Amino acid sequence: MKSRKQYSSDFKKEAVKLLLTSGKSQMALSRELGITHGLLGRWKKEFDLETPENEDLKTSADQRIKFLEKEVSQLKEQRDILKKAMGITLNH
Repeated sequence: MKSRKQYSSDFKKEAVKLLLTSGKSQMALSRELGITHGLLGRWKKEFDLETPENEDLKTSADQRIKFLEKEVSQLKEQRDILKKAMGITLNH
C-alpha cells in the first residue's frame, strides 16, 4: 500500500503564496510542484486569507492585485495613445 506524502505547513503556505502571486493556473502550478490539483485547492482553503495567521498570504495577494491594476491602467493608456495616433476614436 502506498503511504501518503506529508507536506510541511511552510511548504503548503509557499505553494498557496505562489498560486496567489505567480499568475499561473492552479492546474499548472500543481503540476510544477508535483501535487494534485485538489490538494492545492484544499491548501488554499486551509490558508484562508481572512485568518490573521495568514496575513503574509493576504499581503502577497494584495500586492499582486495592485500590480495587475497598475498594469491594466498603463495598457489602457498606451492603447488610447496608439488609437489617437492612428486617428481612431473610441465610442464608450
